[in-house]
Amino acid sequence: MSYLNENYRLTTIHKPGKIPKGIDARVYRFMGAFKGRRSELKKCLRASIIIDQKSLAHQNLSEERLRNELLVCREQFRRHGKQVNESIGDALALIQEAVMRVMGFRPFVEQLTGALMLYRGFVAEMSTGEGKTITAAMTAILRGWCGYPCHVITANDYLAARDAETLTPLFSFCHVSVGSVTSEMKPPERRAGYAKDVTYTTAGDVLADFLRDRISLGQLQSFERRVLMSLQEQGGQGMREIVMRGVHTAIVDEADNVLIDEAVTPLIISREEPNEAFMASCQAAIRIANELRRDLDYRTDETFRTVIFLKNIEELVEEYQKHHPSIFNGILFQKDLVRQALVAKEFFLRDRQYVIEDDKVVIVDESTGRKMPMRSWSSGLHQLIEAKENLPMTPVKETQARLSFQRYFRFYKSFSGMTGTGKEAASEFWIIYGLPVLTIPNHRPSKRKLAHLHVFATEADKWDAILEEIQIIHKRGRPILVGTRNVQKSEELALRIAQAGLHCKVVNAVRQKEEAEIIAMAGLHGAITVATNMAGRGTDIKIPAEVNLLGGLHVIATECHSSSRIDRQLFGRAARQGDHGSATPFTSMEDELLTRNLPKWIILTVKALLRRFPASAHLIGTVAVKLAQFRAHRKDYQSRMSVQRMDTWLDDALSFASDDVK
Repeated sequence: MSYLNENYRLTTIHKPGKIPKGIDARVYRFMGAFKGRRSELKKCLRASIIIDQKSLAHQNLSEERLRNELLVCREQFRRHGKQVNESIGDALALIQEAVMRVMGFRPFVEQLTGALMLYRGFVAEMSTGEGKTITAAMTAILRGWCGYPCHVITANDYLAARDAETLTPLFSFCHVSVGSVTSEMKPPERRAGYAKDVTYTTAGDVLADFLRDRISLGQLQSFERRVLMSLQEQGGQGMREIVMRGVHTAIVDEADNVLIDEAVTPLIISREEPNEAFMASCQAAIRIANELRRDLDYRTDETFRTVIFLKNIEELVEEYQKHHPSIFNGILFQKDLVRQALVAKEFFLRDRQYVIEDDKVVIVDESTGRKMPMRSWSSGLHQLIEAKENLPMTPVKETQARLSFQRYFRFYKSFSGMTGTGKEAASEFWIIYGLPVLTIPNHRPSKRKLAHLHVFATEADKWDAILEEIQIIHKRGRPILVGTRNVQKSEELALRIAQAGLHCKVVNAVRQKEEAEIIAMAGLHGAITVATNMAGRGTDIKIPAEVNLLGGLHVIATECHSSSRIDRQLFGRAARQGDHGSATPFTSMEDELLTRNLPKWIILTVKALLRRFPASAHLIGTVAVKLAQFRAHRKDYQSRMSVQRMDTWLDDALSFASDDVK
């Protein structure tokens, strides 16, 4: 019977309902606001205070007695499942004492509140530095006791491996096995990682493994067919190749980044299909694109990253075809390929959207600055960029399976998340995932001093002001963390700092091997660290006492992002856990956020106003940035909804789309 239950769970998932629209969406939003009401937070806080008091009674227990009590809890959870909800407080009190015994510190009431929220299916907003890692671990122990697969989704491979290793003594003390799955692991290692009660991994890894398992199973996705085949001793190969043991519980760290920012692009599993004719056409398209002139032959739309032809390109393509008759397979096809080549030329730039390593194009996540070596662009864009850079072209890939992060995470029966910046996306969390958001108060009041937005007409003026601010703060001995939008800007700023006679360390997609170590040292006296904005995410920046007396870490944001959430994430690196700290945001009317999301006449008008009324620059610039962020957010939201609709349309055609797994 146990074998049949485990076999059944391999492909059994929670069937997500349709995302509400129109009036239904408005009513549903009201329900989400009600579930996320402040009285729910107060209820959790009161329960956490009681748990904290109960935990004090366990201080006199011997280690053996405490471990036995935890084992009794584990058996209760494994036998009774949902019926143990009334015992959650008693179980968390024991886990809190276990954390004290193993890790050497007692979780705060606010961390217990976060653990309760995660167990009950909320997004818990906890400020940076408030201890989200141990909060997730306490909830994972409760879920691990139930015997169902529990996946803790982290920001990157480093954090997944680090957290699993660091927390192994705690999980072991509580009778829970823990492992990790990272991108470099082979199938046997991945299978071992998923076999544990709790598995730390990344969103990309868990979704890719989910799709690969469905491809391996083929017709064996049906539980009934698997049972029948096993009786006939057939179909064993597909079963041996799968690595996961089912989809049941997920706890997502940095939920806004995983569930909102990265949800724009679906994950695609593909296989290489050599196509020499297509690659030759890509090279021809790039040559034609290089001959075309912007604003004479075509113009660009920065907002939507598209190209509009101003002349009859078919004639140019026809002329090219006369000299290269073996290359083209149709005028309209080649025209679209030339358009895509112009997109690659104008909007996909080296050290911004990608870097080159070992003669290969490696995509860089624009919101985090991290490399994504296992991903590639579709529709020939990747090959066109390789042709643009004169690199060996990778074979064209044929799609085997496709799924968005949005739809995948809705497959989990128990689902929750944590983030430092969730309230701005509360409506989307609820509409897409059914997750209400609650903001947990800080354990200690924040001492962060946030300066007003510094706005400049030109980018050159902005960088001069940033360098001046770095010099002023550095003279006081305070450490400085400078967040940049992309690799190119981080390298340019590092050069400026060096030319000014100062020393800095740089962390970006090109130099991320020592990322965690560099970020951890960013709080030392006089340190200057330049990093793409989300580098070192999940790594504590330690502030020595003498630095705290000087004013703590100073964060500089060199430009605003499409979402104010990302700006807040960067500011949150300063003044953690009651330390002193400050942050200053900078922007110019030539920054990408504004040029892509505001009409040119607005930018020119604001530039003129900034020159004429410099005293009102803060107010004028803030209005412009808010408008640009609103338009960018609306566009990104529409993109995410488009991905979700595409998932629904293609559901029947996907390789794993059977009644068992919808």
